[in-house]
Amino acid sequence: MEIIKLNRTQTITIDDNIVVGLGQFDGLHRGHLKLIEKVKKIGKRKDYRTAIITFDPHPDYILGKRQHNGYITPLPDKIKLLEELEIDFLFIIHFDLELSRMEPDEFYERFLKAFQAIVVGSDYRYGYRGKGNIETLKQTGKEVAVVKLLEFEKEKIGSNKIRDLLLEGQVDKIKRLLDRHYYIIGKVTRGSQVGRTLGFKTANVELSEEYQILKKGVYAVYVYIGSKKFLGVCNIGNNPSVNFVERMRLEVHILDFDEDIYNQEIKVEFLKRIRDELKFEKIDDLITQIKKDINYVMERFKI
Repeated sequence: MEIIKLNRTQTITIDDNIVVGLGQFDGLHRGHLKLIEKVKKIGKRKDYRTAIITFDPHPDYILGKRQHNGYITPLPDKIKLLEELEIDFLFIIHFDLELSRMEPDEFYERFLKAFQAIVVGSDYRYGYRGKGNIETLKQTGKEVAVVKLLEFEKEKIGSNKIRDLLLEGQVDKIKRLLDRHYYIIGKVTRGSQVGRTLGFKTANVELSEEYQILKKGVYAVYVYIGSKKFLGVCNIGNNPSVNFVERMRLEVHILDFDEDIYNQEIKVEFLKRIRDELKFEKIDDLITQIKKDINYVMERFKI
């Protein structure tokens, strides 16, 4: 996949016949996947190459529509997922306040005119104050394919819904919206070694602010180290029982694993939230609870 980065002063110019899908694609959820499937179908039928246009950073953060609490899929993860979907081109347009004031006509001339066909969701808008819409796109004479929104439990499948579920810790439900488990990739760093003294060695994973944070608590997880996959028990929170920390941290006890992986990147997939993060007055009570958590995960989840 070829990646092309642009700003508001540049114009997309291409020689190939290309069908493009438009959207933010944060999460690359089932609704996004349906749109990308339509892009690929048109590409195959007309012998066009395929492309996606997205913005970075997210327009909502720049326009102050919501607080920046991270992405469901930060840009590096989005790129990797689109590569796996075998998209030919990814155009990443830098979003700023000046771009938000661009009129629909100029937006079309700069970023859309070069494409032979355009695929959008049924609620797509573009240009200053969202004045551009599906009808204005069709008036350009381009082939415009509109993909209907998908619903889950009578609600639109959208990135905002998934963010809400993450803040509620409902990661098992999120899988049904993403068609995959929510995950965080981070580097293993040296911690306080408290887990080791308790008899449960943990990997302390750097929590990048680029990831949408989850509700504090204990989770059943899969852990990917290189090409190998393990079960694990993960805590996200402030360690209230031992060695309290102000900043949220992610610690995972990897089952049937006892190797040094400091400074390695690992992938943590969230399967189910088991319980709240609790404060134990006695260390023995904490150890007993950790054993219960491990047994719960081993009984209910398999590799």
